Amino acid sequence: GALICVIPLILQRSMGITMLQFADFGVCDYNAPVADRHTLGMMAADEDLLARLDDLMRPCGLVLLRKIRDDSFDIGRLLTRSTSSVAENAAYLCETGDDLGAWRVNILSKKFSKELDRLQRQAERDFGSYEHRAATSESEIRTAFDFMQRCRKGRFAEDLLDNPLYFEFYRDYAIAALESGEAVTYVSYIAGKPVAVLFGVAGDGEFHALLPGSDMENFGKSKPGIQIFYQIIQQRFAEGYRSLDLALGNSGYKNDFKVEETQLRHFTLSRSPAGLAIALVYHHAKPVKNFLKKYVPNVR
Repeated sequence: GALICVIPLILQRSMGITMLQFADFGVCDYNAPVADRHTLGMMAADEDLLARLDDLMRPCGLVLLRKIRDDSFDIGRLLTRSTSSVAENAAYLCETGDDLGAWRVNILSKKFSKELDRLQRQAERDFGSYEHRAATSESEIRTAFDFMQRCRKGRFAEDLLDNPLYFEFYRDYAIAALESGEAVTYVSYIAGKPVAVLFGVAGDGEFHALLPGSDMENFGKSKPGIQIFYQIIQQRFAEGYRSLDLALGNSGYKNDFKVEETQLRHFTLSRSPAGLAIALVYHHAKPVKNFLKKYVPNVR
């Protein structure tokens, strides 16, 4: 009778097709069953249990489980007859090791770290004090999110922060999680005004970066977006942490931090001809997939 596993899923219907997906609602970078590997291994070895899972999913035209990390449990073992393909974006982890000086000079590259230090000093000479810290009050978080939304405007296609529903969700969650430390909103200030923001969730000693934003229009030469990652990694090292998850996306700046890349995979299990057609497009025809997303918005 003990609870040993939770697989949070949602039924979504588009154009007459019923799809079963992880209930991430577009706000999760990775998805996975909530259980330890030993439990999931036991489940995968239980043919009766797998048959019961299969029966539960039978009414769905398509089971679409996206963004599964390659270093997590192979969810294909729970979905017999499933198909998978590599996701467009990978995950990136920055690890400093126990010697911050060696990381800055040897791994990060001495030239890169010296340049960021120089840019910080230059910004202080030109504009005033340069400070990097976590927001500590509701008013600071509200100011930081308003600033971040303005900075990101027009920079990203289909940016979630352009949607008031998502913007308020992230901001209100940042405020609600402030006291527990479950989420952190880091802010860089020059002369007391924000120039960069980095929001993310925290747990088990790791910070997972979700939303960055920086004032490139007025402070672009100082590289405030890269600077906040660089400074926060060092601050967290001083607090005893050795890694920072830079999350999804193949952005060029992540290579500067000599990150470790982890592939993600999408899994599908087709239960109808229409579901099979969508799965084939999803795995093998990216241009058609992008067209499909316009008319079947639940497929991302």
